Amino acid sequence: MPRSVEEVWLRTFHPLRDIARLSTWLRKPHIVRWWGDPRVQLHAALERPAAGGDALIVADGVPVGYVRWQQTPRPELEAAGLPEIPEGSVDIDIAIGEADYIGCGVGSRALKLVVQRLRSAESVPMIMMGTSVNNTVALRSFERAGFRRMRTFDDPDYGPCWLLVYEAPGE
Repeated sequence: MPRSVEEVWLRTFHPLRDIARLSTWLRKPHIVRWWGDPRVQLHAALERPAAGGDALIVADGVPVGYVRWQQTPRPELEAAGLPEIPEGSVDIDIAIGEADYIGCGVGSRALKLVVQRLRSAESVPMIMMGTSVNNTVALRSFERAGFRRMRTFDDPDYGPCWLLVYEAPGE
């Protein structure tokens, strides 16, 4: 039976305070399977792009995951075969590091918080996500958060992936 979670919120990611926790999560098999090399991901978390942000996902007072968002540079979009994505679009990456919190709505609730932040604070032409076509748990979570599958593409690092775009209710 899935864990019951009352509250989900985002807490500012502070590298000095949070990097050890993130490092532990990135090395867990259920994260490595979809995120790849933990060293590469840890380096990305420390670099923190100017046109983006990141946060810890907290469920009922317990840090359980990590989420980051960034504008994807045009060369990366072209390399992935996504030329139709507008300049300035934001890509979101999310990982629930504590396996006990997978499947209980934490991921979709955290994504809704990120989307709310992006839609209220920035002029963003598109909010998107990509994940392996085989990552069915993530796909369900993303769809519960308001994302829809747009099309598949071949990511140079991760292989066949779904491109998902956010659609606000009524759009």
